[in-house]
Amino acid sequence: MKKVNKKNNGNRFDIIDNKNKAKGNKKKNVVNAKGKNNQNKKKKKKKRSILKIIFTFFLIMCIIGVLSVAAFLGYIVLTAPEFDESAFVVKDQTVVYDVDGNIIAKLGTEKRESISYDELPQVLIDAIIATEDSRFFQHNGVDLLRFIKATALQLVGKEAGGASTLTMQIVKNNLTKKDATETDRIKKVIRKFQDVYLSVFKVEKEYSKEEIFEMYINDNFLGGSYYGVEEASKYYFGKSASDLTLPEAATIAGLFQLPGSNNPYNNIDGATARRKLVLQYMVNHGYITEEEKKMAERVTISSLLAGNSANNSEYQGFIDTVINEVEELTGDNPATTPMKIYTTMERSIQNGVNAVLNSDSKSYWKDDNATAGIAIINVETGGIAAVGGGRNKTGERVFNNATQAKRQPGSTAKPIFDYGPAIEHLNYSTYTPIVDEPWSYTNGPAVNNWDFAYNGLHSMKYQLMWSRNTPALKTFQQVGAKNSQKFAYSLGLDVALNSSSENYRIIDENTGLDNAINEAYSIGGVAEGFSPLEMASAYSAFASGGYYTKSHTVNKIEYRETGEIQEFKYAKTRVMKDSTAYIINNILEGASTSGWTGRAYVPGSHVAVKTGTTNYDSATMKARHLPSSAVRDLWTIAYTPKYTFSIWYGYENLSLGYNTSAVYKENITADIMKYIPKDPKGWSVPSSVVASRVETGTWPAALPSENTPSNLIETHYFVRGTQPTEVSERFAKLNDVEIASTNTSGNNVTISWKYSTPAVLTEEYLRNYFNKSQFGNSKEALLNERIGYNSSTLGEIVFAIYKADADGKLTLLDTTTEKTYSYTGYGDVTLVIKAEHSIFKANASSGVKVNATLVQKPTATMSATLNGQISVKANVGTYEESGFKKIYYDNIDITSTANIKYQLVNGDTHEFSTTAELEEYINQLSAGTYKINYVISYLDQTLVKTRNLTLF
Repeated sequence: MKKVNKKNNGNRFDIIDNKNKAKGNKKKNVVNAKGKNNQNKKKKKKKRSILKIIFTFFLIMCIIGVLSVAAFLGYIVLTAPEFDESAFVVKDQTVVYDVDGNIIAKLGTEKRESISYDELPQVLIDAIIATEDSRFFQHNGVDLLRFIKATALQLVGKEAGGASTLTMQIVKNNLTKKDATETDRIKKVIRKFQDVYLSVFKVEKEYSKEEIFEMYINDNFLGGSYYGVEEASKYYFGKSASDLTLPEAATIAGLFQLPGSNNPYNNIDGATARRKLVLQYMVNHGYITEEEKKMAERVTISSLLAGNSANNSEYQGFIDTVINEVEELTGDNPATTPMKIYTTMERSIQNGVNAVLNSDSKSYWKDDNATAGIAIINVETGGIAAVGGGRNKTGERVFNNATQAKRQPGSTAKPIFDYGPAIEHLNYSTYTPIVDEPWSYTNGPAVNNWDFAYNGLHSMKYQLMWSRNTPALKTFQQVGAKNSQKFAYSLGLDVALNSSSENYRIIDENTGLDNAINEAYSIGGVAEGFSPLEMASAYSAFASGGYYTKSHTVNKIEYRETGEIQEFKYAKTRVMKDSTAYIINNILEGASTSGWTGRAYVPGSHVAVKTGTTNYDSATMKARHLPSSAVRDLWTIAYTPKYTFSIWYGYENLSLGYNTSAVYKENITADIMKYIPKDPKGWSVPSSVVASRVETGTWPAALPSENTPSNLIETHYFVRGTQPTEVSERFAKLNDVEIASTNTSGNNVTISWKYSTPAVLTEEYLRNYFNKSQFGNSKEALLNERIGYNSSTLGEIVFAIYKADADGKLTLLDTTTEKTYSYTGYGDVTLVIKAEHSIFKANASSGVKVNATLVQKPTATMSATLNGQISVKANVGTYEESGFKKIYYDNIDITSTANIKYQLVNGDTHEFSTTAELEEYINQLSAGTYKINYVISYLDQTLVKTRNLTLF
C-alpha cells in the first residue's frame, strides 16, 4: 500500500490515465473536453496581462520620452546664449589713415562694408538662395526634414553639412559658434538645437526675411581678408555688389562655402567648379534657364577679376608695423576692436619704396631670392614715413625685413659706437688725426681693412668717409666701451650689458666682469644685430641736431564704438651735444660726394651717408666653399635734415644666396632717394662749433702760416674752445743770416755770415714731434715721410744773393750753400742775403742788407753793330733774324754776355727773349711795315738799336 501510495503521489497523471482506461472511451472524452476548456481560459487571461504590461510600459516610456524631450528642450532654452540684438549689428572696420588723413587700409576679421537688401541685384539674391537655402522665404527659420537628417547623421558621426538655414547660420556666426567644438558630437547637436530655438523663436520673430538675408550676406567671410558681399565684390571684381552680373554673382555665391579654397586668386579651378554648381542650382530652382547657365559659364572668372593680389594691402608692411604698435600701446587688437588709426605714413614716399620692392628690375635684384628691408623716418617728428618689409611678401603680419630682421650693421656702426662718442666725450674734431696702420684688438687678433691695406695718417673725417677699420677700432679703444655703450643706448639701440661674444671682451677694471660691449662693435660686429628701422631711428638723432625721438607709426587712435580718443606725443630728448651731431653730419655729408657715397647723393639737396658691409666668418666661407667676394649684409643709411633712409640688402639666409656686389643696393638707394624731398638748406653750424683752417699733419692742430702750401690747408670743425690758436711753424719764414764780417777792397766786397737752421726742420725736433700716442705705431714711418717731404718738396737751405737798386728792386746775382760771398763792382752797392729753400721759396727769410762803397767805375761807352741792313724786306713767313755782329763795352767784346731783349712794334709792343721766339712771331704776321728794337743791357748801361722790316 505504502508503495502504491508513494507511486501515486509520485506520478499523479499516471493514476488518472489508468482510471480513464478502465472506465472506457466515453468518460475519457468528457474528461479531455473539460481540461481543454480550462487551458483556453488560462491562456486568454495570460495574454491580457501581457498586453496590459506592454501598454503600461509604452505609456511609461512615452511619459519618460516627453519628459526627456521637455527636459532637453528646457536645457536647450536655458543654455542657449542670451539673445542680444546688438550681436547682429555689423561692427565697423578699423580704418587706417596716412599722415594726410587719407585712408590707406581697412583692418580686421570684420573687414566689411555693409550693403542693404534693396541695393542687392536680384541675380545675387537668387544665386545665394538657390545655393544656400532654397526654401528660405517659406520656412520659419528651420528646414525640418534637412535638420532631422543632419542631426541623425551627426549622432552617428557622419558628415551632415547643408542643414542650416540662412537664419541658423547667422545665429551660429553671432551667438552660438563659440559653444561648439569640432570633435564633440553631442555638443554639435546641442548647438544645432540652440540654433533652431534661437532662429525660430527669436530671430524670425524679431526680423523680416529681408533683414535676415541682409545680415547673412554682410556677415560672412568670403576670402582674402574680406567679409560681406560688398567688400568681396570690390576685392574680386572692382565693383559694388549692386552692379554684379550673373557670372560674377554666381562666383560670389559660391564663396559662402569654403571661401579660402575657392578664392579665385588662389584657386581659379576650384572657383570655376564651384560657380558651375551654383549655376546648376539656379537652373534646378527655376531662377535661370539652361541657356543662361551656358552663357554665364563661357565667361571665364579670370577675365572678370580686378587684378588684386592675394595681399591684404599694398601697404601691408607698414600696416603690420602699425598693428604691432597699436597692440603695444593699447593692448587692443585693431583687427577685432574697431578703430580709426591716424598714422605717420607719407604716401608718396611709401609708394616709391613699393615701386622698387615690387619691381623685378635686374638693376635692383641679383636674382629672385635677393631682398631688402627699408625704413624711412621723418626726422622732425620721429614718424615712420615708409616701411619696405621685403620682396614677395604675401599675407598679413609676415616676417618684415625692415622691422624684424636683426642684421650686423657693418661700418654703419662706426658713427654710433666710435666717432660719435669720441666727439661727445673726447672733443674729437673733423680734423683729429688718426693713423690707419696694422692694429689689433686688446687681446690680440688683428683687424684688417676691406682692401687689406693701410693709408697712414689722415683726419678723422677722411678715415670715417672712407670707412677705414683700424682708425675706428683705435677710436673705440680711446672712448672706452662704457661710453660707447651708453651713447648707442641713448639712440634707441638695445645694447646688451653682457656680450654674447667670447672674443675681444672688455673687462671692467673695477669689477673684473665682462659687462660691457666688446671691441668688435667698433666695426659692426654686433652680437644680435639691428633692424633697418632701428638704424634709421638712431641716425635720426644725428640728423635732428642731437635729439632722439622714438620712431613710431601711430599719432592718434579713435575707438569707433565709444568715441574714446588717444593721442600720442613723442618727446624729443637731447642725447648728444649739438656739436657732436653737427660734426658727424659734416663728415657724412662729405662722404656723399667724396667717399663711400652709396649713390645716395641727390643734386640740389644736402645728404649725409654711411655705408656698411659684413662678411662671412672664415669657417663659413670654407665650409660652404664661398668665393672671396662673398658678402653677407649690405647697408646704406642716408639722411637729410628732415628724413632718414635705411636699407639692408641681402638674403634672408645663406641657402638662398649671397652678395658679391653693392651695385644693386646702390641702384635701389639712388632711385628711392628721388622720392625723398630735397633739402637745399642743410645743417646750420651751431654756436658750439667753430670752423677753422688747419695745416694738415700738425698735432695738436695748428693754424696755417702765410707760407703754408694750399694743398696742406683744410677747413675743419671743432668743438668751441678746442679749435687751434697757434700758428704752425713748419713753413714759417726761415731765420735770417747773421753777418759775421764785411771786407771791401777796390771794386770787390767779401761778406761772411752765420746761420741757425730752424728747429722745426731738424731730425731731432721731428723725432720728438712724432713721438706721440696719436701717431700709433707708425712714428718712425711718419718721421721718415716728413724728412722725405722736406727733401723733395722744400729742398736744402741755400743762401740767395740779391742786388738792390735805388728803388729797392732786387736782382738775383747768385745762390750758394757756402756762408761767404764775394762781389765785384763799382760805386755804392746794396746787397741782400736771404736764407731760402732750394725748391720751396715761399718762406724765404726777410733778408739782411749789406751796404758797400766800391771804387768809382771809369767812364765807359757801349756800342753795337747789327748783322745785315738797317732796313730789310722779306716774304711773309720767310723772315730770318741775323742778330748782332759785335757788342762792345769799353772796347771789351761782350756779345756773348750782354743781356738782349727783342721787341717787335706794330702799334703794340711785343717783347721776346730769344731770336727764335722773335722769328716765330714775325712769320705769323701778314704783309706790312714793322719795327724791331734790340734792347742791350750791361752793368749800368743800356743801348737800343733799331731795324725796319717790310713784309710783302
